[in-house]
Amino acid sequence: MKPIEICTVLGPERVDAYYNELSGKEIRAVLKAGGSHSNTPSTAFTQAARRKIWRARFNAEFSGGNDQLALALLIEWLMRHHRNMLVDYLDFLEVKHQQGETEEDFCETRTPEQLREGATVLLGKYPPHEVATYLLLIGHLQETSVFDETPGVLEALGMSSADAAAHAESAQSRRAQRQDAGPAPAGT
Repeated sequence: MKPIEICTVLGPERVDAYYNELSGKEIRAVLKAGGSHSNTPSTAFTQAARRKIWRARFNAEFSGGNDQLALALLIEWLMRHHRNMLVDYLDFLEVKHQQGETEEDFCETRTPEQLREGATVLLGKYPPHEVATYLLLIGHLQETSVFDETPGVLEALGMSSADAAAHAESAQSRRAQRQDAGPAPAGT
């Protein structure tokens, strides 16, 4: 699931909550990483006024499908404010890391069952939508569909049971088609 899709399923209230955890400096970094700008009118004297302008800019960018901004927001939110969840997951999977950061493509070196078992542990410890955000973002970054194929993760993000089941089935079909097609020819 792409970051912009994660934000769409989360909905405005949860995205606002993620946004509100960020400092002004972090918001400016996210806007820059997302290809936007953090300029505000000279009449925006207070932090609250600047944050309101920046939030409107986020909404406009999200409406335009700015996946890079969504990615930057979710990474900043996770790395700056929810690193313990990353550490707990990697520790459970016995992945070597430094404060939740690793070079290992653990979605390739661990089985889907291990990844899902770790997800269950996290869901028992942290708010479900936060766990789902992390897992689906990791799935996107490591190019695995294991979490997109897991209805419980999708429901934790905010999908209805029916939508989660349909999304999981679609993700499984896409994976099967990729496996049937085999690797892409060299030079493509």
